[in-house]
Amino acid sequence: MERLVQDARFAARVLWKDRGFATTAVLTLALCVGANAAIFAIVNSVLLQPLPVPHAEQLVYMYNAYPGAGVVFGSSGVTDYYDRLKQTDVFQEQALYNTRGVTLGGEAEPQRITAMIATPSLLRLLQVQPIRGNIFTDADGELGKTHKAILTYAAWQAWFGGKDSAIGRDIRIGGEPFPVVGVLPQDFSFLDPDVKVWIPVAFTAQERSDDNRHSNNWSYVARLKPGRTVEQARQQIDALNTRNLDIFPALKQILINAGFHTVVQPFQEYLVRDVKSTLYLLWGGVVFVLLVGAVNVTNLMLVRSSARMKELATRHALGAGLRRIARQLLTEAALLALAGGAIGLGLGYAGVRALSSFGVEATPQGTHVAIDATVVAFTFALAAVLAILIGLVPIVGLRHMNLSQAFREEGRSGTAGRGARVVRRVLVTAQVAFAFMLLIGAGLLLASFQRVLAVRPGFDASHVVTGIVSPPAARYKEDSQLIAFWNRLTDRVRALPGVQAAGTTTNLPFGGGYSDSVILAEGYVMAPGESLISPYNTSVSPGYFEAMSIPLKAGRLFTASDDERAQKVLIIDQRLAKRFWKDQSPVGRRMWKPESPGELKDGPGPKSTYYTIVGVVGDIRVTGLTEKEPVGMYYFPFAQNPGRGMTLVVKTAGDPGTIISPIRQQVREIDPELPFFGVKPMEQRISESLVSRRTPMLIASLFGGIALFLAAVGIYGVLAFQVGQRRKEIGIRMALGSDSRRIFGLIVSEGLWLLGVGVVVGIAGAFAIRRAMETQLFGVQPMDPVVLATVAVTLAVVAFIACAVPARRASRIDPLIALTDV
Repeated sequence: MERLVQDARFAARVLWKDRGFATTAVLTLALCVGANAAIFAIVNSVLLQPLPVPHAEQLVYMYNAYPGAGVVFGSSGVTDYYDRLKQTDVFQEQALYNTRGVTLGGEAEPQRITAMIATPSLLRLLQVQPIRGNIFTDADGELGKTHKAILTYAAWQAWFGGKDSAIGRDIRIGGEPFPVVGVLPQDFSFLDPDVKVWIPVAFTAQERSDDNRHSNNWSYVARLKPGRTVEQARQQIDALNTRNLDIFPALKQILINAGFHTVVQPFQEYLVRDVKSTLYLLWGGVVFVLLVGAVNVTNLMLVRSSARMKELATRHALGAGLRRIARQLLTEAALLALAGGAIGLGLGYAGVRALSSFGVEATPQGTHVAIDATVVAFTFALAAVLAILIGLVPIVGLRHMNLSQAFREEGRSGTAGRGARVVRRVLVTAQVAFAFMLLIGAGLLLASFQRVLAVRPGFDASHVVTGIVSPPAARYKEDSQLIAFWNRLTDRVRALPGVQAAGTTTNLPFGGGYSDSVILAEGYVMAPGESLISPYNTSVSPGYFEAMSIPLKAGRLFTASDDERAQKVLIIDQRLAKRFWKDQSPVGRRMWKPESPGELKDGPGPKSTYYTIVGVVGDIRVTGLTEKEPVGMYYFPFAQNPGRGMTLVVKTAGDPGTIISPIRQQVREIDPELPFFGVKPMEQRISESLVSRRTPMLIASLFGGIALFLAAVGIYGVLAFQVGQRRKEIGIRMALGSDSRRIFGLIVSEGLWLLGVGVVVGIAGAFAIRRAMETQLFGVQPMDPVVLATVAVTLAVVAFIACAVPARRASRIDPLIALTDV
């Protein structure tokens, strides 16, 4: 221990004496370690840590998929739930749930909150116990008994000051009283941290009936029994689906053609599906940054140890063995790495806060990302590994070096050993290769992002503001009341100064929700093996298409006359028109919606509803700019198919933000209990949809820039050191007739040779990781030649500049001074 302390003190004095080197090394390591700490903190919380639920590994998620009909990621239906309750034995609990916005309060200050609407079994499934009151019972899931509420801890504190008297008191949700029956623990959170209240759900006989099969509107989670596996659950669900196909032959071939199946997977795997590959890709990128930084510091250590040969030779001559000298070099490396790790933790903390915009807060435990004990341990373990790595190369070099010979050569300013030069060149080549791979990744993500930005959504988002109003069922029971409310509100909004157009929709593009359902053209005969399609659909009012600037391609738009008393009509997009009518005009043709499974096989029945197509509009993107090509979209007139929660869409002549307050005033004047919430400009919604692509691109670009800088420093450092070591050789060359231009070319060519080898190795590495990149790209191939060429040219320019500085210095060496230098 005493020797260790002695070594540490001596190492600290040596490093303090060479503060320039120490500062450079520590900052380089801090930057690399900090980036790794930040990314690891997110990966650890989101991907590696289990959900904050007892025995989270037992939870599975299930959803129905119909890829042939255009539904790859679906949800589940009520009939699925009751089928599986009776006909499976692998689950100890099953539950359906959805989050939903509800209006809280009365006339004074109504506010919009998020509620968890679920079967009473969900809290039992999650094995959570209330800190006050009780959880729901199965009786609370019966019709007429669902008006009860369980509060989250935050809601309990905010609304009742944390008082026990909250139990039994009412809160008003949607204008109706809901008695509070329980309070959840402070540390409990399930998926959405914004949820304030839990409400039980009950299902009608119609919702449970066979006619409601494949009407998928719910999220479905289950807990496996101890000892049961996901594969066993998948086998039982597949068997149940197969039996149902035989029980309902009218649906069998249709579902087979649609590719119907139920996906069963671990719950956490499902929840992180959208960010998993991106986070691992970023983690891989930051590891490359770490490697570049470690190589850079190792090269600095190697150069510094070569420059210290006189000192090391003197210590060896005075009796210090190679092991003692190696231990001293390793101690210095350890101090550098630990200092870099400590500063890196601070940078990692800042990085975690900066990365909150990545959208991980929407994932399990995404709101709890922090520099915790695990991250601290990881960071210092990383620092310890770095200490060994950056100290090992100079130490290995010492084992093959004659220190007494080095002492004599140092006095004559001789050149360094061939082995040391080879090692330094290999390290620089590795730096260039790693930097090239990172720049390729950043370049591909940048090119991909540019392709995404070039995608046209099919509407004009400029000067458009959107917001939601949801009249409660307690006071707006009839469709006529809803229609009257919205007609009155849109008329008032259209009369506001600066408003060019206004309309409403039940499902706003880029709004986070959508609806899809099967629709068929009258007289259309499907080819053998052809699948039904389930296009997006929404109800819109007159003025919606004008406000969104969705172009009319044929026919007409909806008008006020398309009300509940008029003929049922539709507007479809160009995709549906092309699918069903090829090059013919669909205007005036009819489509129909099946009312029962039997109609899918036998055709329209007496209860089938026909809709006459009155217009064709342009195609739009619904869920995002990068969504796979949807199968189509159709629109109902709002007055014929009203919805409760509607989004108001307003096109203004100027800044859309200036119209928000007047709209709120109009809502208050019509109904003081209704909030106008979820207000955002349409451009902001599009921008937010790009966060999952923009943030990785920016981070990768940052990593690539750091790696490029470190590689340039590495090339410069090696060439500068070589110039210093080869002063006598350069002097001899100039004395024998070489001019400054040739000396300049000699040094630059050595640097560019290192660059060329590094680029070749980097291309091979980029080819090896191309599959990992494919999932993150849009409209760009993993080995895009334009990106490869651009990165190569950029790296070559930076490398040339790094080479030019020491080359220029070499070309100005005075041969007389170089030859007489001792």
